[in-house]
Amino acid sequence: MKTYHIGEKVVHCPEGVCEVEDICQIEMNKMKKYYYRLKPIQSNVKVVYIPIDKVEMHVRPLKTKQELEKIFCIEPEEQLICYRNPQKRMDIQNQAVREDDAVMLIQLIKMYRRKRQKNHISLGDARWLKEAECYLFSEMSEVLECDYNFLLQCAQYNQKIECA
Repeated sequence: MKTYHIGEKVVHCPEGVCEVEDICQIEMNKMKKYYYRLKPIQSNVKVVYIPIDKVEMHVRPLKTKQELEKIFCIEPEEQLICYRNPQKRMDIQNQAVREDDAVMLIQLIKMYRRKRQKNHISLGDARWLKEAECYLFSEMSEVLECDYNFLLQCAQYNQKIECA
């Protein structure tokens, strides 16, 4: 089981990059359990508690710069995906995050942005879009030392992202 240390940065879905603030013991239903207390960097969520024994299901280390640079080389297909069935979309979204599939995440983000431009996006889809962008771009921002809002803006206008 992977262990994390206070001050270490990790990725938690859907909040994106979080800092391990503390390792604490919490009592629930007369049982004491150890938790990581995570502070999201970009999300509006104040704090997230993850049971230490379930951490591998919810948290992963940040990608390396080389792994993220490979994502930049992805040329999304000309034919963007479009799932009209909400349950199918939800299944695909969950799978993309669970499997950390950057190609699928980028495709889904593009699909939702296109829907948003045409004002055909539901509140649930808009919420997922915001979470997916936070999940993907907060990690890029942290690892590549780029401004988070700059990355969002580049992606929104399909600009090439170059960070020094």
